[in-house]
Amino acid sequence: MNFISYLFEKVTPGSSHVESKWLPGPVGEMLRSAGIATTTTVPFRTSGKLVTTTTHVGLDLNTGALVTSSIEDEFTAIFVCLDAALRNAGVQRGVGDAHKITAYLINAADEPILQRIFRERYPGHCPAWGTVIVPAIVVPNMRAEVQAEAMLLES
Repeated sequence: MNFISYLFEKVTPGSSHVESKWLPGPVGEMLRSAGIATTTTVPFRTSGKLVTTTTHVGLDLNTGALVTSSIEDEFTAIFVCLDAALRNAGVQRGVGDAHKITAYLINAADEPILQRIFRERYPGHCPAWGTVIVPAIVVPNMRAEVQAEAMLLES
């Protein structure tokens, strides 16, 4: 038995083992209407679950509007969305409990800004982090999309 088989129970796509969740409000409804979950949760064979978010852009959670007032506001809104998504899936400290972050940026020069905002919001937290520079983000006028993963451990 390999390591991945050991960690995860046998999960069939579309089965009841994989749990999809959506944030309440306009952001969750927008994603639901597109057939995209805010988070998916997959059970471990032992105790606990792996929680993965969809990639998030800078949206205002209350209105669903794109946050374009400044790069700092956009990147802060991304972490607010990620944090809310993980907490909604049961991850107690949200992004503060994430073990992996993947950022997609259209400009490499923006990475220090994204990193600074992350460090200000989650001081001392050091998840594995990957940044990919891409030619464009699917949502026009956005500079980044960010995805997070966390483990939801059961005591």
